[in-house]
Amino acid sequence: MKKFVVVVLVLAISGIAGAAGYVPAGATGLWRFQNSTDKLKATFGTDLVNSNPDNAAWMLGPWTMIGVPGNAGLYADGGIVQDRSWDYLSCYHGISGGNGGGTYINEYTIAMDVYTGGASWFSLYQTAWGGNSNDGDLWVTPTGAIGNGDTGYSTLTMDNTKWHRIVLSVDNGSFFRAYVDGVLFLDGTPQAVDGRFSLELDRFNLFADDSWEDSWILTGTVATWGRALTTPEIAQMGGWIGGSATPTELIIPEPATMALLALGGLLIRRKK
Repeated sequence: MKKFVVVVLVLAISGIAGAAGYVPAGATGLWRFQNSTDKLKATFGTDLVNSNPDNAAWMLGPWTMIGVPGNAGLYADGGIVQDRSWDYLSCYHGISGGNGGGTYINEYTIAMDVYTGGASWFSLYQTAWGGNSNDGDLWVTPTGAIGNGDTGYSTLTMDNTKWHRIVLSVDNGSFFRAYVDGVLFLDGTPQAVDGRFSLELDRFNLFADDSWEDSWILTGTVATWGRALTTPEIAQMGGWIGGSATPTELIIPEPATMALLALGGLLIRRKK
């Protein structure tokens, strides 16, 4: 009976996670840059919008597997786009607002697979409505640190000549955290509710800046959530571990799935 309970739960989880059009619980957007004809199309959520029709050249890149705890191979792709300096991609995040006690979006997570590729300043994202309206809001520095003047900069550094999975987990008023390849790089100074790091109700802008401090950058996967993911959840998302040529699976955490697994364990314990 104990084995039967586990099998039923695993099959139920796998069946749900393998369904066509499946959207992982809590995720609001996923962009995989699948091919040249629909490079900005959303896997789920709203398509990205290019600031300049000539921006975001498509090309092949590292093969990436994307899934959930019940199905690590739910999606796969090797497409990437190149974002130019001054240009940017508007991301319509799909997060219900305002959250976190404010008028704007104050609790969120953004994941992105990026390659900076040089000793320069790289803007990761910008929270104003217009992409060239304000300074960028988070940077990778020429030496591979991550941060800005308000949050502080990480003492850890990444290798700018390699791909990385960067995850930003933000709960304004409580914390601002940046992770690289599953490792907490920056536990920055928390910012105010509805302050600099709150998102507009509909969008934020990837790789944007108002003064050309946004060097050319490659990106292969972008995902968003309407809550601040925890350190253990982000750790399981992995990345380019040890400078690997290909990343680990990007496992999208699902509270509902984990609750089912926990229930299975509880039922087994009660049978003993």
